[in-house]
Amino acid sequence: MKDSDNRAPDDGRLAVMAQKGDLDAEETLMRKYKETVRKKANMYYMAGADEDDIVQEGMIGLLKAIRRFDPDKEASFGTFAGICITRQIISAIRMAGREKHRALNTSVSLSNPVTDEGAEVTLADTLSADGGEDPEELLIFKDIAEYILHNGDNVFSDFEMQVINEMLRTKDSVKVAEKLGKSVKSIDNAMRRARKKTIEYLWR
Repeated sequence: MKDSDNRAPDDGRLAVMAQKGDLDAEETLMRKYKETVRKKANMYYMAGADEDDIVQEGMIGLLKAIRRFDPDKEASFGTFAGICITRQIISAIRMAGREKHRALNTSVSLSNPVTDEGAEVTLADTLSADGGEDPEELLIFKDIAEYILHNGDNVFSDFEMQVINEMLRTKDSVKVAEKLGKSVKSIDNAMRRARKKTIEYLWR
């Protein structure tokens, strides 16, 4: 697919083209981001659902991203799509939890591996109050934290947000403590609070 100046259009332009009725542009984006959807789907498990159900929710989120993307407001389509995909999946999980009235035990298996590559990292590891700062776990935490923030919810304190942002950037609590002029214990405590608040937010 080529645009008017014979260059392949970037994802943002493809989204705009799709919004104008270009089905080829929409199909191109759906194909391109399907693997992103699958990777995110592997992080979550919804009671009564299989992987295909989660993927379907993610694809719905991707479609919403295509239809709602505004190149004048969003930094990139990829970033916006990631947020929309995560939002759709977690919203479906929360809805399943509300319907069953047993959110923590029936909407998500916290012992389910978050990747399909044999790693022993689980969602429980990622969100536990005493979780380590493994880069892979931080990536999953970032995914959920971004969902919370872009959903317009005030969950984290200003200090917790500072710590989260710096931890996601450096992945080193010692460096974060030095930059913010706090003790390492203070940084670790802030991350524990953030994880606890994330769990409470997801399962409330």
